Amino acid sequence: MRYVATLDDAEHEIDLEEISADTFAIKFGDHRFDADLRKVGAASFSIIINGRSFDLDVARDGDTTIVASRTGSTRLTIIDPARRRSHTSAHKREVHGRVEIKAAMPGRVVAVLVAVGDEVRADQGVVTVEAMKMENELKSPKAGKVAEIKVVAGQTVEKGELLVVIE
Repeated sequence: MRYVATLDDAEHEIDLEEISADTFAIKFGDHRFDADLRKVGAASFSIIINGRSFDLDVARDGDTTIVASRTGSTRLTIIDPARRRSHTSAHKREVHGRVEIKAAMPGRVVAVLVAVGDEVRADQGVVTVEAMKMENELKSPKAGKVAEIKVVAGQTVEKGELLVVIE
C-alpha cells in the first residue's frame, strides 16, 4: 500500500508491504527496511528496525497523527493517494460553526496563546500543551472568534479534555 506522509510541510511517499502478521517492508524515499511492529498498549507500539528498538505512543488529532517517543513528538499527516486527491486545495474542506479544540493526549498546558473574544485565523496557535516532554502547539482549524477557554497555563489535562472553543 502506498501512502503520502506530510511532515513539516514536506511530502514523502511511503510504500508499506505486510510480510507477516507483525513484519513490514517499508520503502521511504530511496531507503528500504524491514520493521517488526507490535501493539503493546491501547495507543502504544514497539518497533524494531535494523536491530534498534523504539517505543512509540500514537494519538490522533483530527487528520493529524502525533507520534511520541522518548526523544520527542512529531505531528504528521498520512493519507493514501485516493484520499489525497480528495484533500487537494480545490477540494479543501472548510470548517464552519463551533469548533472544540481538545487535548490529543494527557499533558500539561504550557501556554494559552489567545483570550476570550480574540479573532483568530485558520492555523493560528491557540494553546500549547506539553506531552511526553515535547511541546505541541494546537491550532485553530478555522478563522473565527475565541468563545471559551477552559484551561490555564500549568493545568494538567487528560486526553479528550476540552481546551478552547472557536466560533
